[in-house]
Amino acid sequence: MQKKDMVYNVIFEEGDMKHKLLMVESSVCRANYKAAGNTTAWSGFTLVELLVVIVIMGMLMGLLLPAVQQVREAARRMQCANNMHQLALAMHSYAAVNGGFPPGTYSWNRLDNATRAGHRTYDDFSWLPLLGPHLEQMAWFNKMDFSRSFSDPYHEELRRTKIPTFACPSDIGLVENEWDNSTWARVRGNYVANWGNTNYGQKAMGSPNANADINASGYDTWNQEFLGSPLVPVSQTITDNISDGTSNTLLISETKVIPPTGSAWGGPISDHMTSLGGQTFTGWFPPNSSQGDICARQVVESHYYQENAIPVPTYTADSSDGVYTARSHHAGGVNVARCDGSGTFISDGISLRTWRALTSAAGGETLATDY
Repeated sequence: MQKKDMVYNVIFEEGDMKHKLLMVESSVCRANYKAAGNTTAWSGFTLVELLVVIVIMGMLMGLLLPAVQQVREAARRMQCANNMHQLALAMHSYAAVNGGFPPGTYSWNRLDNATRAGHRTYDDFSWLPLLGPHLEQMAWFNKMDFSRSFSDPYHEELRRTKIPTFACPSDIGLVENEWDNSTWARVRGNYVANWGNTNYGQKAMGSPNANADINASGYDTWNQEFLGSPLVPVSQTITDNISDGTSNTLLISETKVIPPTGSAWGGPISDHMTSLGGQTFTGWFPPNSSQGDICARQVVESHYYQENAIPVPTYTADSSDGVYTARSHHAGGVNVARCDGSGTFISDGISLRTWRALTSAAGGETLATDY
């Protein structure tokens, strides 16, 4: 046996006998091929050539995989935009039937539902369940009894229902919240309504007109009046009240979902079926801001937020001081729907001044084109 045959034999000593015999046979055939007077080069692959091919294929796969992932994310972003468009159309359908956009919260203080079973104002209906008939979810909507609070045990089945339209496919999906509790069990999701340029209480931030934080462009960054919103507590909003124009005012955006937190409540972020603040976003911080939200009533351990790339929020005792930010897993920005029903993608690079102008409904600002 030739020396090269022995080398092959050693290399494949851990392999099965069939492969060893094939290698030996190949060597014999090569010798017979030459002994027969053939001068044409042997055309088989050597082991080195085979390894080179495998390495090249691996490199090609490494180059193609990011491209495949980008295509998939583009499809997910498009599906997210479609979900948001369906919600915006449902808002307009609700307005056509009822004379205005739905209230952002069904009740706002204890006096609003003092005669209703449950008496949990802070866990009452948000704007989202009110859209049921306009999202072809009539059976789900018919389970609602508005003489009772949303958190009343009567609504347990309703609160446990998972509706795919409420989830962005780029995120972790619809998440079960306090699932072992008949009163608090509900589903977290992604889509949130515009609540104006300041905070959950729809009130001024800082000391407006104090000229305390004027930047180089003459904008007082951290001292702002509340300049209107397309949704308000308890009452419906007629589109005539959106004096900035429906094409210049945002209606819906998205947020990231808090991962499961076991039997404990995970806080208001992404708790978008109730009136705790997580059903909204405001313009106080820009989209996908590195600054954490300002959350009322509950801030859980930091690792829960970090699991889904959410900046850890700060706590406030006053729900009206809450600030909730538009966030997404889409690279470079967030999807939004405007009050006229149209949609677009807003870049993270938008200026804070422009972002706040888009979230106000009656500020009279002149919009820049940096988005």
